[in-house]
Amino acid sequence: MADPDKIFLALKSETRRKILEMLAAEPMYLTQLSYYLNLGQQAIFRHLQLLEEAGLLESDFREAGQGAPRRYYQIARAVRVEVQISPEMFDVELFDVPKIEISVPKEFPELAEIVRTCKKLSKEPNSREKLSAFSDLLKQLGQELDKINIAKSAAEATYSNIRNHIRSISYELLPQRIDQRIIQTLASRGGELGISDLTTILHLTKDTLLERIKKLETGGLLKIKDNEQIILL
Repeated sequence: MADPDKIFLALKSETRRKILEMLAAEPMYLTQLSYYLNLGQQAIFRHLQLLEEAGLLESDFREAGQGAPRRYYQIARAVRVEVQISPEMFDVELFDVPKIEISVPKEFPELAEIVRTCKKLSKEPNSREKLSAFSDLLKQLGQELDKINIAKSAAEATYSNIRNHIRSISYELLPQRIDQRIIQTLASRGGELGISDLTTILHLTKDTLLERIKKLETGGLLKIKDNEQIILL
């Protein structure tokens, strides 16, 4: 799994973002990048090193016609970074975009048809018609992504709204902040968590957590199972 801190550091620089944009089009070597970005080769090399350390680039030597082989740089992986910041939550997730084929959920028939058409086209000989068909597929895929993103935004807004209600209810039901945090965490994580998970999330000792859980259990807000699972009632 990639280190999000290294990726954020890599993306912090506008020059490194430009390098990624250029390499997304085609692999390039150091002299090319230096020329197009109008920066010295040493500076470019330091940027490339940092991008490689973040796991975003890889390089190898290739024949370049005349002269000695050159080290070409290219993007090493397809990764998606998602950051959500709101009054109700902070979340950072990294997703490796799969290169292999994966099945399309039946809830997305239009997307499934695009995937089927792409597979069919890929087996046909290269031609102008094939180029045009792929261009049209990208347009359709962009429309599908727009719909998915709208649905995702609606789900995220509702998620934040629900967490806000959970926080408001916990404030009204419980006077102590530590108890509020326990109930909020349980309610926001599906209503059931292990004691070890709760101690890690809330940065509490096990003894302190158990003391508060017993009081909340007496109040009928939660119960604890023999396997140390805590359940919101």
